[in-house]
Amino acid sequence: MPLPPLISFQEEFLSGSPIRKEYVHFSEADCHDLDVWIGRISRTVSLEFLHEILFTILNELLVNACKANAKRVLFKQKGLNIHSEADYSKGIPIFKEAFGHNRKGIFAILETSPYQISLEAQNYPNFIEFKVRNNARILNEEKHRIEIRVQSSGKYKNINDAYKESVDNEESSGLGIVLIHILLRNSGLKNQFFELITTEDYTEVIIRIPKLLIPLEQQNQIRSLLLKEVEGLPPLSPQIQKLIKLSKDKDVDWPKLATEVQKEPAITAEVLKIANAAIFGGHTKVTLVVDALKRIGLRNIESIFLALGARKIMNSRYAKQKSVWAHSFKTSLYSRFLGQSVHDFAKYSEIAPICGLLHDLGRMVLLSLDLSVIQQIRVLRSDEANEISEWVEEFTLGITHSDIGYLIAKKWNFPEEIIDVIRYHHKPWQCKSANLPICKMIYVSDILANTNRGKGNYYTIEPEILENFGIQNEAEFRTLLENFKNKFEEHKDEFEELFN
Repeated sequence: MPLPPLISFQEEFLSGSPIRKEYVHFSEADCHDLDVWIGRISRTVSLEFLHEILFTILNELLVNACKANAKRVLFKQKGLNIHSEADYSKGIPIFKEAFGHNRKGIFAILETSPYQISLEAQNYPNFIEFKVRNNARILNEEKHRIEIRVQSSGKYKNINDAYKESVDNEESSGLGIVLIHILLRNSGLKNQFFELITTEDYTEVIIRIPKLLIPLEQQNQIRSLLLKEVEGLPPLSPQIQKLIKLSKDKDVDWPKLATEVQKEPAITAEVLKIANAAIFGGHTKVTLVVDALKRIGLRNIESIFLALGARKIMNSRYAKQKSVWAHSFKTSLYSRFLGQSVHDFAKYSEIAPICGLLHDLGRMVLLSLDLSVIQQIRVLRSDEANEISEWVEEFTLGITHSDIGYLIAKKWNFPEEIIDVIRYHHKPWQCKSANLPICKMIYVSDILANTNRGKGNYYTIEPEILENFGIQNEAEFRTLLENFKNKFEEHKDEFEELFN
């Protein structure tokens, strides 16, 4: 069943109205639809970092509900009393064999049975709630299995440890319920966020995911620290400001601008390097600054100067940010590839790459701070992880790198298109200006670039945005990704040299 339009879906969910899905049975064929549904909900409430975890949790709960219903129809078919201990012991091997090798047959019986499964999500001020219900009373054996899974979660320090070891391989992995308890336990929350309700008519598991993982006072303190860090950033250098001012003139004097550029050897070298880079499709090398400036173009030159000025400040203030720049450059090139591939976005092929270069400035500030003192953050990720899990930390802190980058962009008087991209590159649908197409380009390019390093996939992208670029399914997404990856490899050496 197709999703409703993005904006109406988000408005309905944020209003507090429950969003429901109904199943007669649940299998791998339903996973794609579930993944997209969870993705849209997680993006709506800025829980992107929990997308995979939520999928694992809900997938398991739905499979278990399906199995519970399937047991009942099979036992009835075989003339066995599922509430009899002797019949249960006799019937379980038969059920396992049938569910493993004749699942279609069991599903066919379910389709004519009264059994159903429902999944519901609802937004509340302090948490989001998921309910998985099947209209059958839970058995003692089934309840016992859940209790074992809950108890087993205590031996894992973090979510990554649980992923490495399967907990219960008899009827299902049990990973979903373990993840629930690790997440909530490590957030300092009590069991009211996990609830099992049983009646004579149904069994329901309720999961409540909090929106605040650390005390508000501590969150505000860290937010103030980040804001103070942004306020402490120096202004762009006087020479950069002068160049920006000259470049704003619609009747720009190119020789005069070139003369000013050449007063700074470092800027001169960067301008020549950029003009000859793949971003601007340089096939023949230019050696004169005036020619380099003309190739970059009046529309882009101001942004280039801003990028140069910003890079100088950020690199001098924040060490070891090469990975951020590397990702930004890849996003930049991918946005150019998008513009070249999709006719409706071709006119943004020059400005989008500049926006891509600057879209992650806020990450540099965020990643520069020592946030490891917050235990609630550390336990949600592997202690051995070399990279900070940005989504976890930003959600926990209550301020994102997009928020921080937006403040930096305003401080340095960036053009509106760059400000909008920095602010909305993870949620382009929130952009209400004429820069929406560019925001969409960077949104898709950013995830494509992340996918190549294992930090995203087809399901993490809003389907409605993908449709703007003619991508209708995962196969088309993978084809585009492979195409861009190959194009990028062609310019890899040039890419790595750019801005180094």
